Amino acid sequence: MRIAFTVHGSRGDVQPAVAIGAELARRGHEVRVAVPEDLVELTAASGLPTQVLTPSTAELLASPLVKERLKSKNPRVRLKALGEVADHGRATSERVMGELADVSDLLVTGPLAQDRADAIAQSRGIGFVPLHYCPLRPNASLDVRYREYPRPVSQAMWRLADQTYWLTLRGADRRLRTELGLPPAKGPLGGRLRSAGVPEIQAYDAALFPGLENDWGPQRPFVGFLLPDKDTRAALSNGDDATSPAVEWADADEAPVYVGFGSMKITADQIGGIVTTLLDRGLRVIGHTDHQLSQHDRLLHLDQPVDHETLLPRCRGAVHHGGAGTTAAATRAGIPSVITWLSADQPMWAAALRRNGAGSGNKLARFGPSDLDPLTDPAVAAAATRLGERLTPPADAVASACETLLDAASH
Repeated sequence: MRIAFTVHGSRGDVQPAVAIGAELARRGHEVRVAVPEDLVELTAASGLPTQVLTPSTAELLASPLVKERLKSKNPRVRLKALGEVADHGRATSERVMGELADVSDLLVTGPLAQDRADAIAQSRGIGFVPLHYCPLRPNASLDVRYREYPRPVSQAMWRLADQTYWLTLRGADRRLRTELGLPPAKGPLGGRLRSAGVPEIQAYDAALFPGLENDWGPQRPFVGFLLPDKDTRAALSNGDDATSPAVEWADADEAPVYVGFGSMKITADQIGGIVTTLLDRGLRVIGHTDHQLSQHDRLLHLDQPVDHETLLPRCRGAVHHGGAGTTAAATRAGIPSVITWLSADQPMWAAALRRNGAGSGNKLARFGPSDLDPLTDPAVAAAATRLGERLTPPADAVASACETLLDAASH
């Protein structure tokens, strides 16, 4: 089979697709990948043929559009900003998607630009399957954010969010579909894919979201968190890796707390305050950041990439931004997480851990010392261990995702 992955976003969006693509390539299938410009070199290190899909995501994340307007208290400003984020690199993305669709049997995307990929796949008469890294479709089981709402209110909020997102895309989608000779789409993509029998792979574990699997049924299969195998992860690090010295330091004494925020832009004062609070409680800390941190004999400062799969099992807990990949790694390690979220799906992961008793969270702007208490609570540690034991092994998750894609490509 010829399978193309066109993945927008950050490393956390790209890496799960690389996990599947590498396994499909090992099975003898023809795999091509297109990613944002700043992630091409990283992705190509996996050995998969890789090309530019859009301009740099890192530049977008650092722009006033994302840092200010997308977080505005004015709903109209946020809505317009959301549309502009969706339009990031649209012209290049549409061209590359079309070129890859011309030589593929199946087009696969991450959470972003799914409407675009669906239209292009339809126009070429090939299959399309999206990967979801968190719950995205309306449901009757979950609250939209960290706060708990009455169930009817939560359901209404999901429907409103789905419809609002569709409204931000509808104009561009109609224009693209007209260019491709397709009729206008009616309503949000999830409902259309459901009607067409298209699977939507849930690339995270059902154990974190009780009830959702029954809510959606087999057309939205929960395969588990997707993680590249050890050799592929080593290739992605390209030798620029601080894992070994960090492991040696972690193993040398009492297990530390890991503090890191991935690609999220936080200030030196914010991460410094969290690190200092943990040190004041007598804990050892690994601070993973580009910012300078005060020297301390119980602090290891890292500014190079690390393999969370190797390091986090040596830790007693983790403080992080709540990205799906970091949440998965901490949960697999069986350690508590305290999530200091900024936006997007991050509050949802904090709520999932709270429901399972395996952690908690708070918005970074409201974060205080008491939010770190779960890291030293034996009951939370025990719950985190139990939750980690229930997760689908990564190799099984990748294999399940491959089977779903190959089945879709053959129809």
